[in-house]
Amino acid sequence: MTEPGRGARTMRAAVFAGAGRVAIESRPAPSLASAQDVLVAVEACGLCGTDLHILEDPPGHPATPGVILGHEIVGRVTAAGPEASGVSPGDRVAVAPNLPCGTCSACKWGHLSHCERLSSLGIFRDGGLAELVSAPARACHRVSERVATGPAALIEPLSCVLNGVDQGAPRAGEVAVIFGAGAIGLLFLAVLRAGGVRCVVVEPLAARRQAARQMGAVAVVDPSLQEVGPILAGWAPAGADLAVDAVGTRVVEALAHTRARGRVVVFGMNSRARAEIAQNDLTRRELRILGTYVGDLGFPPAVRLLESGLLDLSPLVSHLWPLERLDDALVALRTGAAVKVVLTPGPPGGG
Repeated sequence: MTEPGRGARTMRAAVFAGAGRVAIESRPAPSLASAQDVLVAVEACGLCGTDLHILEDPPGHPATPGVILGHEIVGRVTAAGPEASGVSPGDRVAVAPNLPCGTCSACKWGHLSHCERLSSLGIFRDGGLAELVSAPARACHRVSERVATGPAALIEPLSCVLNGVDQGAPRAGEVAVIFGAGAIGLLFLAVLRAGGVRCVVVEPLAARRQAARQMGAVAVVDPSLQEVGPILAGWAPAGADLAVDAVGTRVVEALAHTRARGRVVVFGMNSRARAEIAQNDLTRRELRILGTYVGDLGFPPAVRLLESGLLDLSPLVSHLWPLERLDDALVALRTGAAVKVVLTPGPPGGG
């Protein structure tokens, strides 16, 4: 944070500059957006597939041009509005980025992630790839100091994965096949394994396969060299009890490797993906396809799970870099050289 003449404060921020473009700019430091908001000094912010889609040309996900990106935020409250409650200056918090209106039909049904006027930090409202962010106090969840920086920045995607796991309803002793060992696939692996589910992971990239092995997959398949079926059959001869498409393009393969009356959780998002599915196969084998989006109420259990120490997510965070390495981070994610990149937007030299 710098303070040029007349006391004006500026900060460095990663700004969505239009189709395919992002720039690190000097921006005015935010003030409290409302009496219910708090200011959060950002400790770290993860990059995810949504950020990559926003920065495609043409964009694969909508966002407001000029917005500060970043929605996987952990930081420390530095100031609070007069009507803010639940957190106080000095608290370390994870920030839930999706902000439902609370009054539309979906919200009244309790389906907050399907709010008709949903806004999101880092997408439609300034986010966490900056030194400071203004956020509603109600969106901030206290996080223990004992949770390391990298895993703490994973609370938002972990909350989404917990929603998917809830829908898949796994039971201890079952076998799951997970397509994709990016950050989401590995989070599914961690949560399912903690619940006693044995997981076979399918992933073409070597670094991500290695992370899956470190995180306890019973088998890891390189689909360019190996057939999934024979390896999965060693653990589940009739097919997996549960399949997870953590890519957004693998629902056909997931269905093919699921036993009769099995469940397929479809998580990954790709607006251009199209799949041809034999409907008779769904009917005859009584398969269940479960679409899952962001979690409505997943932050408290995600925080509690990380604080418990039950999940070791350290192999997942392959790169913890300062904000200045944003371009390197984007290249590493696009090429598969990184599993998960977390950026630290603190003062230069401090990250």
